[in-house]
Amino acid sequence: MNGVSIIIPAYNSEKTIAECISAAQNLDWDGEVEIIVVNDGSRDRTADIASAFSGVKVINIPNGGAPRATNIGIQAAQNDIVVSLDADAVLEKHWLQKIIPLFDDPSVGAVAGYALTGNKGVWGKIMGWDVELRLDRIKTYSDHLYTMNTAYCRQALIKVGMFDEQLKISYDGDISRRLTAAGYRLVLSKDATCRHYWRDDLRGFLRQQYKYAYYRLEQTKKFGKPQDKVVNWWMIIQVPLTFLILAGSILGILASPFALLGLVLLPLMHIPETITLLFKKKDICSLALPLQFTLRNLVWAQAAVVWGVRYIFRLDMRA
Repeated sequence: MNGVSIIIPAYNSEKTIAECISAAQNLDWDGEVEIIVVNDGSRDRTADIASAFSGVKVINIPNGGAPRATNIGIQAAQNDIVVSLDADAVLEKHWLQKIIPLFDDPSVGAVAGYALTGNKGVWGKIMGWDVELRLDRIKTYSDHLYTMNTAYCRQALIKVGMFDEQLKISYDGDISRRLTAAGYRLVLSKDATCRHYWRDDLRGFLRQQYKYAYYRLEQTKKFGKPQDKVVNWWMIIQVPLTFLILAGSILGILASPFALLGLVLLPLMHIPETITLLFKKKDICSLALPLQFTLRNLVWAQAAVVWGVRYIFRLDMRA
């Protein structure tokens, strides 16, 4: 197994695409590395920057979402191992050395690396650190791998029908569940690291979290299981807990105006994660986690209401 194809779906990624490609070209790996950038209808300089790199194949397509762009890249790839790499992720030099040997086990369908947070801003840090905490819970095998830096057996993807192009988000969970259902093992290699740059603005973060929550409900309807090793039961029950706290505090006003103090429970439920993060990162930015996660949970709750109404009244289910 000498060749690897790295697929980079990119949309308006001019700020990070150069660093992403440069790192992919300079991996410590003796085999062939094919790099394919699928420019998903970007309206900035993404295509021009990518085309300036020698040896990089750039495919320009109308905007259709990351799953479609990734599928097009996989179809154009020349190798049996294909890597899905976010355009805002930067692979460390040892990445392929740690990833590829794990495919010696024929039951392995995908191997993901560990995502370190590259952001400097508070909101991006918290989002990335949250993902690190989730990955820390996983030992070796998982039932959910993010697509930001994950290698797949191409034949396994073909067998399960490739990425679902109808999804605009949460397609990583969808493909993970289909691969697992087909009997493939999914591996997290924490020694294979990348730096990932998350959304650094609160508004963008909340918009993204709304879509995550909405499509998580779609996946639950499809697969019959809301939780996995990345999104555990504690994260799932935060939505009904948010509803209960809001309802209790608002209805409690009828008895006492002090009932609104119950809203303080919304950020307090995140104190354990905040303490864990403080010990892990030793960064005062960790103290912003309760606020950010409270806003996140409110958005999750909103998505649950919208999804439920659309489902009950058989309306268009697209987010």
